[in-house]
Amino acid sequence: MRANLRPVLRAFGFLLAASLLAACGGEAQPVIVTALPTETNTPAPSPTEAPVAALPTDTPSPTRPVITRTPGTPAGFPLVPTVSPAPETLTATVAPTRFATAIEYFTTDSEFVTPGENVTLFWSVEGVDRARIFRVDETGERLSRWDVMGEGQLTVATRPQDRDVARFLLTAQIGATEIEQLLQIPLRCVDMWFFDPPPDACAAAPAEITMQAEQTFERGRMVWVEALDRVYAVFEDGLQPGWAMYPDEFNEGDPERDDSLVPPPGLEQPIRGFGLVWRSNPRVQDRLGWATSPEVPFEGMMQSDSADLGLGTLYLRLRDGGILALDARTNEWDVLVATGDSASP
Repeated sequence: MRANLRPVLRAFGFLLAASLLAACGGEAQPVIVTALPTETNTPAPSPTEAPVAALPTDTPSPTRPVITRTPGTPAGFPLVPTVSPAPETLTATVAPTRFATAIEYFTTDSEFVTPGENVTLFWSVEGVDRARIFRVDETGERLSRWDVMGEGQLTVATRPQDRDVARFLLTAQIGATEIEQLLQIPLRCVDMWFFDPPPDACAAAPAEITMQAEQTFERGRMVWVEALDRVYAVFEDGLQPGWAMYPDEFNEGDPERDDSLVPPPGLEQPIRGFGLVWRSNPRVQDRLGWATSPEVPFEGMMQSDSADLGLGTLYLRLRDGGILALDARTNEWDVLVATGDSASP
């Protein structure tokens, strides 16, 4: 139909073209007329040139990019609206949702350290910016604190009173949860044991000479240590606890014995400090039985692997040269045979 109109428009001019457009209802042809100036971005033609400029085209109308659903959007970029939310997604950061999943390492470059010397600590905690390092004692109590980054190194001094190991604890907080790792650095022993072979642990202090007294019983023994002002009851009945400690509360002028208690033939009632503990504690009296010999005072010696006797093992030299080991952690005891000496449990 367009090919038939072309010679007519050329013959009769613009007036006839307008009338034909009106007669056709303006469904397809108005799109052709108005679309061309938009696509070519050329100034509107003069009225005398409009018929010639609008019609001479060999491009079929269906292929023209006439219909633009988003006015103002450049042709050829139909996907722009679909990717516009992308910058909002990319601006999100994962930092607020990072979680520490592990302590990658917490170590030192020192193999052995003398108490009081410096050590350098190295650490890395995955996923956190801040962490803490604590100096802890053998009970786990936190003594000192350093606020540190999530990764780094720190040089600190060990304590002169530390023995066996210097303990440091690395912690990191994730919400209400705390992750931690303990580092134990071996320490050189600075004090010699008074007997041989020595225990595996270091001595907490030099050996101390002290007056002691010892008495044997039917099922154990009692040992008094003047330097500690304590009486130790050591049970040999195989029950637990294996030993018990009591303060020495006997004072000069107190009754030394209970005359109403008559021992079997060949046995004795303990007196003074031993007797006070024995009479005041039926459990001790029952487990030890009667004394089999008088108490004997002598010059003894003591040493421990912990400054806190409640957390370590106390070593006492017995009258026959044996070494009595009282373990406060297990409430068990043993008699060690020192080199050149003999002792029996």
